[in-house]
Amino acid sequence: MKGHLRYPLLLMLPLLLLGCGAVDTLKDRQLGKELDYTLKRYDATIRWGNPADAYGFLKPEIAAETLVPSGLENIRVTEYVVVRPPVFIDKTTAAQTAAISYIFEDRQIQHSLKDSQIWKRENEGSKFWYRVNPIPEFK
Repeated sequence: MKGHLRYPLLLMLPLLLLGCGAVDTLKDRQLGKELDYTLKRYDATIRWGNPADAYGFLKPEIAAETLVPSGLENIRVTEYVVVRPPVFIDKTTAAQTAAISYIFEDRQIQHSLKDSQIWKRENEGSKFWYRVNPIPEFK
């Protein structure tokens, strides 16, 4: 009789473990959606907006200490391509790399730069992601 009880318990153990993993997977999926939403807004801001507006994505403490460079109104971004998709470093930190091509409106000279981005949120419960490394210089 004891042997018969052991088998159903052994069969249920993997299901219980899978259930725990599903909760983490759901949390990770939501975490990925929140980061993806922020990265798409950042992409659109750089690509179609004014590059100066990218400074609004900085963590507030960093933004308060950062001067927005002058002359960004003379920049027109012609291409923004994610060359390394977002990678979670841990539950509160992610990294992504983009290649940005742009021109100076008054000179029509094409330039490009690599934008290595580090994104953080305050804690595992926070939904808001902030950039914590400097915005690249358009020069």
